[in-house]
Amino acid sequence: MRTTRRSVAALLLATTLWGASSAFIAAFGTAGFASASPVAAGGALAVLFLATLRGEQPWRIFTTDIRLYMYLGALEAVNLALYSAALRMGPLPVVVALHLTAPVMIICAAVAKQRRRMNWTAAVELVLVICAIVLVTGRPPNMVAPFRVLLSCALALGSAGCVALLITTVARESRYHRGVSSAGFQLATAAILGLPLVAVTPPSPAVSVELIVVGAIFLGPGFVVYWWALRTIDSTVAGMIGLNEAVSASVIGAVLIGGRPTVPVIGAGFLVLIAVGLEARTASGRGVPQRRTRCIERHPCRRWEFRPHC
Repeated sequence: MRTTRRSVAALLLATTLWGASSAFIAAFGTAGFASASPVAAGGALAVLFLATLRGEQPWRIFTTDIRLYMYLGALEAVNLALYSAALRMGPLPVVVALHLTAPVMIICAAVAKQRRRMNWTAAVELVLVICAIVLVTGRPPNMVAPFRVLLSCALALGSAGCVALLITTVARESRYHRGVSSAGFQLATAAILGLPLVAVTPPSPAVSVELIVVGAIFLGPGFVVYWWALRTIDSTVAGMIGLNEAVSASVIGAVLIGGRPTVPVIGAGFLVLIAVGLEARTASGRGVPQRRTRCIERHPCRRWEFRPHC
């Protein structure tokens, strides 16, 4: 797949928007798990409004592949819930860094399924992640309780598992679906599925409005750009550029919160980023498997306008 400068710039923009969203959630998203639904709802409203203005007929697109959007929405709901809670409990740089370990988790799945051998690269990556968790769960000064840090790491890793599945699915489907509408419905279903968490621990009206605005300004547009960029960008390059989310979140979070991360926290974040970068660098040639479709004369593709190969 040929990677263009425009797609690289688009993915940089998307990850920067996500980093800003993470920083703002950490700054005033006091709702924890319940903050996922308002953020996703804000992004969905903004994106679907844009899709309507573009004349994409969003509802028609949704009905053509309901199962896909329900699947993406369920993954996104779990992802946002785990990630939002992790941001409220742990140090921002490490939580965001662990959130980006999806390539490392793919290695573990491939080794477990005997699709890849446990070579030195995979071993080094796993050791780096484990060392990062051990380092950050120590007892650094002026830090939250070690149990809270450990729990935030577990939540962030669970979020990374959802991200791995989301990346695989979006990379496979992005060329066959409208990016704006697809991003909107992914967030809309995530917001609906996350409503039970809001009912259990409802955020205050002021916090809800703030989270909706964050989703509309940062999360939603980031998803639109991400869907568009994955049409033409190589998965290895996408993994490297994805580290920009951690950089953006750390910089913006420092401005908003005003805190200074300790040396162990910074070191743990760098260890995780090195592990992700090592996997992205050695993953050339292992692209995302493409979607298999049947183009038979007796049963032509009903969505030919979204599938150029048909």
